[in-house]
Amino acid sequence: MFNMHVKTSFIVGLIFTLVIGACSNEGQEGGQSNSETDIYSPLSSNPRSNIKSNIIKAPISVPTIIPDFIPILLPTPLSEKPLLKSNNSLIEYEIAVAKVYGNIPKYNRSEWNHWIDTDKDCQNARYEVLIEESLEPVEFKTDKKCQVKSGKWFAAFSGQEVTDATKLDIDHMVPLKNAHDSGGWSWDKDRKKAFANDMEYQDHLIAVTVSANRKKGAKGPEDWKPPNKVYWCDYAIDWVQIKMEWDLTATQLEWEALQRMLKTCENPPSVIVVPSKVKPPVVLKTLLTTSSEPGKVRITAFDCKGKSEKIVITNADQSIANLTEWKIEDEGPKHKFEFPKEFLLKAGSSVEIISGTTGENTDSEIYWKKSTVWNNDGDTAHLFNSVGEPVAKMECP
Repeated sequence: MFNMHVKTSFIVGLIFTLVIGACSNEGQEGGQSNSETDIYSPLSSNPRSNIKSNIIKAPISVPTIIPDFIPILLPTPLSEKPLLKSNNSLIEYEIAVAKVYGNIPKYNRSEWNHWIDTDKDCQNARYEVLIEESLEPVEFKTDKKCQVKSGKWFAAFSGQEVTDATKLDIDHMVPLKNAHDSGGWSWDKDRKKAFANDMEYQDHLIAVTVSANRKKGAKGPEDWKPPNKVYWCDYAIDWVQIKMEWDLTATQLEWEALQRMLKTCENPPSVIVVPSKVKPPVVLKTLLTTSSEPGKVRITAFDCKGKSEKIVITNADQSIANLTEWKIEDEGPKHKFEFPKEFLLKAGSSVEIISGTTGENTDSEIYWKKSTVWNNDGDTAHLFNSVGEPVAKMECP
């Protein structure tokens, strides 16, 4: 009986010892775990102190922060289209300031052949510009894709968005008349055509609203500026760049207006005034002759019976003849042809005056009128100089 009691006590004591030991080990492990997550209380007066206060002896779970919204990048509104020339302070421009010569040839828009199809893809320069400047793919009028119907354009002059192509004009940044007055008057027809259709410089031709283009017309910046003042900086830089590339001049008033516009640039460019490369017109000798003293300019051929009628005028002199205000008449002034202003007939050369058909004028051919003039036997062509004196005559053979 005693032995059984001893065994029972021994077993109970052994169990108690094992339980106490297990609890002791668990407590030590728990203490080590908690010591790794000790943090400073936010109430501590010195966060940089090495003294720990109000230590929390429990694992901390850091929640994942989920934003209330995800920002979406939207395209720049058209009314706030970023300027393309923000770094223009690093570029140095030049401009020639000079007066417009008073004796230059009269401007003739037909000499500046524009809206041509250079690459022969059926899209002329107007439609090429519309396609290039549209902010989204354009829609064409037909399956041939020659003419543009719609798209999305930012009309910089007025700061408007336009989707109908018929509401747009293609503007020459420097108008053709302005280019003529500032040096283009001396160009040949090929250079005039190149200027009128140039797309190498991005803003030489631009899409603008019809109303803005009509108000601008042939005016320079001294007389007209875009209503959208945000565009003044780019407008002035484009104007200066084009005049610099094509060796065109600016008047003093024009230059002063450009300077005011350039001041609106965030980083105004440097523009240096340089001497003009435009030479003054050559003062040409105008040949004057009388009936008693025949001149060197005369009628040398006359075809009045062909489908198209021709009179040939020849300059037999050794100098250039300026035929401004010279005239050819039938019997009386009923049918009268007057040479274009500043028409120059080179020494030893001839020009045909053609009636009964139409065509493009050149240095050697001038088209008078579509209807026939010399349609009666016995008609006589009379040539008069600039002061109204008869120089030569020839009867219809």
